[in-house]
Amino acid sequence: IATSIGHAPVSALIDPVAGSRNSIAEALTNIVFAPMTDNLKGVSMSANWMWPCRNRGEDARLFDAVTGISEFAISLGINVPTGKDSLSMTQKYKDGSMVNAPGTVIISAVGECSDINQVVSPVLQKIDDAPIIYINLSQDNYKLGGSSFAQTLNKVGTNTPTIKDSKFFKNGFNAIQNLIKSSLVEAGHDISAGGMITSLLEMCFAELQLGAKIDFSSLNEKNLTKIIFSENSGVLLQVNDLEKVDAILSENNITYHRIGSVLEKSELQITHFKSKLKLNINELRDY
Repeated sequence: IATSIGHAPVSALIDPVAGSRNSIAEALTNIVFAPMTDNLKGVSMSANWMWPCRNRGEDARLFDAVTGISEFAISLGINVPTGKDSLSMTQKYKDGSMVNAPGTVIISAVGECSDINQVVSPVLQKIDDAPIIYINLSQDNYKLGGSSFAQTLNKVGTNTPTIKDSKFFKNGFNAIQNLIKSSLVEAGHDISAGGMITSLLEMCFAELQLGAKIDFSSLNEKNLTKIIFSENSGVLLQVNDLEKVDAILSENNITYHRIGSVLEKSELQITHFKSKLKLNINELRDY
């Protein structure tokens, strides 16, 4: 049995529906790296709600969030048969002050794994001609609201990414499953907390003398900060036969970007048009 968890509390502060959709997306982009019996149809979810109800506007926000979970799950063709709620997430003090927890839904995904030997790990492999590709499952523009980057600036933001196209997300999940079951994926990582830069670094941390050479110039975004720190739902895949991968993704109408390759040294090199970054893997692993 494969299990995973997803949540997006800061995203939900900006938009409760986006927070709900992003929570489901995070749980699914975590579990997608285990081959599931019946692909997405083989997944069930639990929704655990924590919300500061009976405070101004919060009951309406909860209603919108629950509606968002329901509509997204139905459009994906998967169920939410169980869950629980804690709807008094407010701390009141004797001086009259009050602190509300951010309205949050935690999604637990579960499903039968068809072959544990095909589970993909998030560690890049030192293989020649095994490119790294990126799939933007959100199909949204890159936005920094609700991100870890925004939190480091003590901000929440006003625009947060969401899942724009349920059909694309569903087809993308199943296409990735087909790639994994066809033994075409050497490594994979979801994009969620911390954004693209965190995912890339984490794929390098588990090995010495391992890094990557990345070029984001093919992405439809001129702002490098948004590309590397936005938390748009997506995946990074290292694949061993791009021609076969392209055939499967094209058959499912899934767009992707070839963004880079592995380096056998502890450095993450990033190019975006004229911008260039070099990050030391060993130093950042220590941080």
